[in-house]
Amino acid sequence: MIKKKICFLSCQSLEGHAPDEDLAIDELHQSGKYQVSTIPWDNEADWASFDLVIVRTTWDYHKRPIEFVKKLRSIATKTKLMNSAEVVEWNFHKKYLMELEASGVKIVPTKMFVLPGKITVPEHWKCERFIVKPAISATAYKTFICTKQDLNDSGFLSQLHPGDWMLQPFLEIIKKGEISLHFFNKTYSHAIIKIPKAGDFRVQEEHGGDIQPFTPSGELLTQAAELVRKVPYDLLYARVDVVPFEGEHLLMEIELIEPALYFRTSSQSVKNFKEAIDKIFKEEEKCQNLG
Repeated sequence: MIKKKICFLSCQSLEGHAPDEDLAIDELHQSGKYQVSTIPWDNEADWASFDLVIVRTTWDYHKRPIEFVKKLRSIATKTKLMNSAEVVEWNFHKKYLMELEASGVKIVPTKMFVLPGKITVPEHWKCERFIVKPAISATAYKTFICTKQDLNDSGFLSQLHPGDWMLQPFLEIIKKGEISLHFFNKTYSHAIIKIPKAGDFRVQEEHGGDIQPFTPSGELLTQAAELVRKVPYDLLYARVDVVPFEGEHLLMEIELIEPALYFRTSSQSVKNFKEAIDKIFKEEEKCQNLG
């Protein structure tokens, strides 16, 4: 059997992160059908030699987003890329949340703003504290809690770089955890809950968050599955992040670029991931035979 060659795109350094991609790579290797390499996205490589390139732990892309998207476009001209460059372009700027809200998805209330410029808080937001974060961001990069006074304070604003930003009410319920549901090929795989450490609001492991397996209710699972089906692209993977609030679940983000997939929290997850990759190649073979 000729093994399919797969590349996992990563970054130059994963120091400070907690990846578990090795679990998925081991599953793919053990199947006997795949040979997997890991290459930083900003390296040069013979991309055409791969049957599939998968965007995975590219966890520095938000610092060079234009260069990142340009590189993915280039790779996509040489081989199959998942998720696709079109998906990345749609998902890397958080304005997509406004599109989803317009289509009926319930999101955490969000207002986009541009710096330098005046920041105004919607009058109907009845809260004392807010979250500001870049519209292109990852791993809680430059994410701050602030007050209305802070939004007019030059000292606070000096921490924010020029460009597009998001303003959201700070939901205290986040301290009880953010729920992430994982889908492969738009089929549900597994879920986790990420609970911030005491005294913090950031749920990521890099900031001390605790990650635990989670069993979603049927209602939440249906809601997340419907959202994933709304995405007008093929998806190898998707992670839906939600927070419970006043009896419903509000979307924080749908992660389609380089989400941590927390394979270690579910023994079935790596099998589900491999099956999704199997399906990609089976569909390609079917198209080739029909052609």
